[in-house]
Amino acid sequence: MSFARRLWAIVALGVVVRVVQTLAVAPWPPEIFNDEAYYSTLGRLIASGEGFVRPAEFFAQGLSIPTAERAPLFPLALAGLSELGVGGGDARLLGALTGAGLIAVLGLLARRLAGDRAGLLAAGIAALHPALIAADGALMTESLYGLLAALSLLAAYRLVEDPTPRRALVLGAVLGLAALVRAEALILLPLLLVAVIRRPGGLRAVALVCVAFAVVLTPWTIRNWSVFDRPVLVATEGGETLAGANCDAMYYGDRIGAWSVLCAQFSGRGNEAVELNRAGRRGVEYALDNLGRLPVVGAARLGRSWGPYGTFDVPEGREPWVSHAGLVVYVLLVPLALYGLVLLRRRGAGAWIMATPFLAVTLTTLLAYGAGRFRHSAELAIVVLAAIALDRMIARHGPVRPDR
Repeated sequence: MSFARRLWAIVALGVVVRVVQTLAVAPWPPEIFNDEAYYSTLGRLIASGEGFVRPAEFFAQGLSIPTAERAPLFPLALAGLSELGVGGGDARLLGALTGAGLIAVLGLLARRLAGDRAGLLAAGIAALHPALIAADGALMTESLYGLLAALSLLAAYRLVEDPTPRRALVLGAVLGLAALVRAEALILLPLLLVAVIRRPGGLRAVALVCVAFAVVLTPWTIRNWSVFDRPVLVATEGGETLAGANCDAMYYGDRIGAWSVLCAQFSGRGNEAVELNRAGRRGVEYALDNLGRLPVVGAARLGRSWGPYGTFDVPEGREPWVSHAGLVVYVLLVPLALYGLVLLRRRGAGAWIMATPFLAVTLTTLLAYGAGRFRHSAELAIVVLAAIALDRMIARHGPVRPDR
């Protein structure tokens, strides 16, 4: 059977598992107005013609207040599903589609780096990894962002191998779309460009990547500037994040290194960009006034994202036992991934590109706060690297075929 047929079979298996998990296991509806409820409600508002307005204020008080609190692409995708009559808990099936794409892309990425067997191993791990399955079943941004992040890695390898203008534009466009899902891509962009600029013709390729990236972001940025009378590149939530991560409750006690909505409250009735910029300054000022605590807080943040601190915290939209099973698989894959990274480095196969998600997650954690779901993009790299390691181990210790 050809590689393509085997890959499609694995993708089909992954889709079936995700549909069952989403509809039969993942908790729904949300018990409080959390991120899942926020995205679901905002998607319906966009589809109904209200546009990007603050969901809670609209339904609780009838106020139509413009928002850019979150990046726009995921709510737009939910709005598209709503237009097709797919809403509420059924909208979570979007994760089955993005998960299918992710399985295929990780398979192709591992194949490019280490051959067919590594590609099928990566796809198989991705299809059955509980952490990825749980993320695809939650109405959160991780699933869509993960697909775009994986595509960015694949596009970066293609560009490094042959820095043509077309490939540069593709990488920039994919990274731009990723940034419109999660601002973390703003960190991933320069990290990937380090690998590109060192190649012959790399400077021109980097310029084209940045142009494509800017073109994708420009319409949303212009909208934000028009609405808030000040530049907002992707989202206003940066100020909210800084405020919620830098306060007494997050610097001391058992919640150290995490985030609290109680520290990030704002009225929500005025200019959102102004209010959240003010909240962000409050968070920065707190951090500057407590510099002596930053090493401890930073270590706690890293512990929450990478483990073991806060290991059993369950992100929204996940069933605890599925999340904990994903943690077990994560722990088992990490040593294999480290070996896979060593193998890539020895082969000169672009280990830096596969390391960029780890760096992006680490920087995001230190700048914001710690959470296990933040490592989602790094878990994709872990899957690919672990598959490369397993492929090498099978090749080394597998049965020797007799010569014919």
